[in-house]
Order: sequence, then C-alpha cells, then structure tokens
Amino acid sequence: MGIGKLIAVAVAFAILAVSTGRLPQILNVVQIAQIQLIHDWPASKWGRAMLPFPTERVFSSKH
Repeated sequence: MGIGKLIAVAVAFAILAVSTGRLPQILNVVQIAQIQLIHDWPASKWGRAMLPFPTERVFSSKH
C-alpha cells in the first residue's frame, strides 16, 4: 500500500470518527495500543545475541 493510499484511509477514518462523535473513544483505543506496543518491545524479549561459534564448544572441557 502506497503512502498516498494510507493517508487517504487515515483521513477517511478521522472524518468518520469525528462525524459519529466517537473520536474520544478511538483516541483512547489508539493510546492503549501504543502503550501495549511499548511494553511488548523491551530488549529482554529480543532473545540472545548470535555467537560466532557454539557456546558448548568453547566452555566444554571435552576438547
């Protein structure tokens, strides 16, 4: 989807929200989604960094 179409959809959605009087509720839902996204992106959930070789081979005493 191009940026032009995305802007057109966002403008149509905003006009619909204002005309129906539901803008405050929609803004509240968007803020909750933003907070949820911030909480879902901490570095602790990114996993482990890739090592150049397996850890077992380096720290093992079975050489």
